[in-house]
Amino acid sequence: MPTLDNIDTPAPSVIFSTLASSRRRLVLRQLIEHGPSLTVPTLAERISDQQSDTDQRRVFAQLHHSHLPKLEDSGMVGIEGDRVTLEEHADAIEPYLLLAERYDSMHEK
Repeated sequence: MPTLDNIDTPAPSVIFSTLASSRRRLVLRQLIEHGPSLTVPTLAERISDQQSDTDQRRVFAQLHHSHLPKLEDSGMVGIEGDRVTLEEHADAIEPYLLLAERYDSMHEK
């Protein structure tokens, strides 16, 4: 596992702000498990499948206009055209992502 002193990671406040959205966490999880690079339509399809009451077109619009720009601004992903790529240092974000996912699973009902 990389240490924080040898990689360029976002500040904790940026990480927490970015991971505050479950939709952004789902994007990161998809990229970690099925990436490191996916298209926006693929991400929208996979996320809408996970959230069965969600319309894929709406997810696509939210990703495009809100969530992906926030992830890009945080330095967690790069976007080129319709392709979203996990940045190299994103593995340092995974402990934060796991913590948020664990919290979500404990409070789901």
